[in-house]
Formats: sequence, structure tokens, C-alpha cells
Amino acid sequence: MKTYVLGDIHGAYRALTQVFERSGFVAQRDRLIFLGDAVDGWSQSPESIEELMQVKYLVYLLGNHDFWALDWLLNGKRPAIWMEQGGLATMEAYSRREWRAKKGEHLDFLMKGRLKFLDEENRLFVHAGIDPMVPLDQQVETDLIWDRMLFDLVDGVPDYKEIFIGHTVTLTEGTDKPLQFGEKDNIWRLDTGAGYYGKLTIMNVETKEYWQSDPVTELYPDEPGRLG
Repeated sequence: MKTYVLGDIHGAYRALTQVFERSGFVAQRDRLIFLGDAVDGWSQSPESIEELMQVKYLVYLLGNHDFWALDWLLNGKRPAIWMEQGGLATMEAYSRREWRAKKGEHLDFLMKGRLKFLDEENRLFVHAGIDPMVPLDQQVETDLIWDRMLFDLVDGVPDYKEIFIGHTVTLTEGTDKPLQFGEKDNIWRLDTGAGYYGKLTIMNVETKEYWQSDPVTELYPDEPGRLG
């Protein structure tokens, strides 16, 4: 078994299938740790979730967009900020006949997602970040799915061998590649802009070899993604 970590998908199912193929990931053999935000952006959020559901050893970490989608599926809520950040594409996708019948199944799947995952090598995986002053078991939901406090640290996070996060696109640093940061270079940013105009990235956790999709704007040339 190999262990892979996957960045934010944002409905880019075509990118997801590309990185699975290019990396040699085997859904029935390898472990996949997904950093959250499968939905919102491109038109294939249901397909993306359906593909992840086929992974036998999946660790699904919930992102802020997953929480918005859950609130809509559970309670019908659709705040303007969600609609403007890709939620409209998710709603439209689930309005198609082939996916309406799957909404309940996908809801159940998302409700089983986690907020954080610490592996056997003391590597932490989380969607957004953590409060370094708070023990892991006392972290609050909003920090785990929203906070960017890790970027302000000077001394790094000594409690963990490595930390892998999504949420904050590397495009803001002028690159569509994964980035290392922190005093010990032990924090990895894996959101390489698949919701906008970047690429989707999957990485082998042990070797740090990574594979990327084509630019998502080439895979969805007639759609605006989260820029719409």
C-alpha cells in the first residue's frame, strides 16, 4: 500500500481522473488522504464525490466548501457567499436527473468526513490549518476548515513531523506547484488552484513525488469555475 495526499478538487472530475491515472494510484489498494473541497467550481462535483467513494482506503477531510454543500443538502441553505464561490455550479450539477437520486447517498458520505487526521508517522493532515497553541484534540472546527494562522508562524510547528494542508491556493505565490514552508520546511501546501486556473495535485506522502492534471481551464474551456 502506498499513501497519497490529494489537494482541493472543486468539481474538476476530469482533473481527478487524470491525476489518478498519472500517479498510478490504485483505488482498491492504496490509501488516499483527501484534504477537502471536492465541490464548488466546475460542473462535476457529483462525479468527483462518486469517484472518491470508490476508494477503499479513503480519509476524507472536510473543507469549508464541503460544509457549505452539506448545509445545502441538509437544510436547503444557500448563502450568497457560497453561491458566489462555486456553490451555484454544485446546485446545478445536482439538479440533473442522473444526480438527483444520488443526493442522499452523497450526503451520507460527506457526513462521515473528518476534520483532521494524524497518521502513524506523526504527520498531520487538515484542510486549512490549526491553532499551534491548542492541543490537537481541542482544535475548533472553524480553525481546521478556515484558518490560515500557520502562515504567520516563525518557529514552525514542532509537534508534528509534517503537516499537509489545502485551502490556500499556491497561485497566490505565483505558482501552480506544491509549496513547502515553515522553519523546518515541514508544512506542505497542496491546493494548486484546481478551482481557478491552476492544476490538481496528488503527492506520494513518503517520497514527495507528485503528479498534476492539465490546467483546469483547458479541461473545462466553456466554464468559468470559481472565477465566474
